[in-house]
Amino acid sequence: MNASDASAPHAPRGAPHPRRAALATAARGVGIGAADLVPGVSGGTMALILGIYPRLIGAIAAFTGQPFRAALRHGRLLAAWRAVDGAFLAALGAGMAVAIVGLAGALSFALDRYPVAVYGAFFGLILASAPLVFRRVRRPGVRVWAAAALGTAFAWTLAGLVPLEAPGGAWVVAASGAAAVAALLLPGVSGAFVLLLLGQYERVLQAVATLDAGVLLPLAAGMVAGGLLAARTLAAVLARYPDPTLGLLAGFLVGALRKVWPWQDGAAVATFAAPAGPAEAALGVTFVALGVGVVVMLETLARPRPRERASMPPR
Repeated sequence: MNASDASAPHAPRGAPHPRRAALATAARGVGIGAADLVPGVSGGTMALILGIYPRLIGAIAAFTGQPFRAALRHGRLLAAWRAVDGAFLAALGAGMAVAIVGLAGALSFALDRYPVAVYGAFFGLILASAPLVFRRVRRPGVRVWAAAALGTAFAWTLAGLVPLEAPGGAWVVAASGAAAVAALLLPGVSGAFVLLLLGQYERVLQAVATLDAGVLLPLAAGMVAGGLLAARTLAAVLARYPDPTLGLLAGFLVGALRKVWPWQDGAAVATFAAPAGPAEAALGVTFVALGVGVVVMLETLARPRPRERASMPPR
């Protein structure tokens, strides 16, 4: 056994097996990737629903941290991998890739043919998740409620904005990519919606289809820069102001409900249309209930059992 093996951290007693943990993380990645494919639904929302949001933000932010940079400078690749929670990000990324590649066609078909069911399910997911996020607040107070109101107003307003005309230039594409990936990390704000709002959505889709490097390279550069900056900012805010930040995130979820109302009328701006009839109303309500049920089930499964709770360190 070498020195690096001796210093490797051991899994705590009662922790899941690494392979099982990786599979569970990959499954969550599938959920996040599927959410990214739905217009108006943020991958950050799904990460928050699945209980991995703080870890995801921390892992991305670690790329700009001193431990990662120091490990790279000294050629300690394993230490650099661990500094950014590489196993977690790799499993999550694999799940997201599977969802995006494997579910894009099916989800696009479902959205086209059964939009009430798809949006109903996501409405239920978000509706049930907001109170769960708020429940993690340790000391509710005026600042927390104010942050929740601000988050609700911001996401609600953003969902009602009309897309802008598309300007040209590589710097515009890069800035749009940075804004989109930063929005993607915020629960309740869709990166695809930000691209649509900035008039870049069709341009990016066309560039992906034709492998247009003139658009894809500045887009990728902007996404990397925006993702690192947003993750580091969010990690710092979560660490320093945990309760108001959780209130803000819960507000984002509430405001996002405007974008996933099951009965849309096809307009560019999210609207609250009425069901076309009793059958459509029943379909939407059924899938809203299914979405709520999924969140309740995930929350129940995520709760530590009495034996695990007893072995946990004090908070």
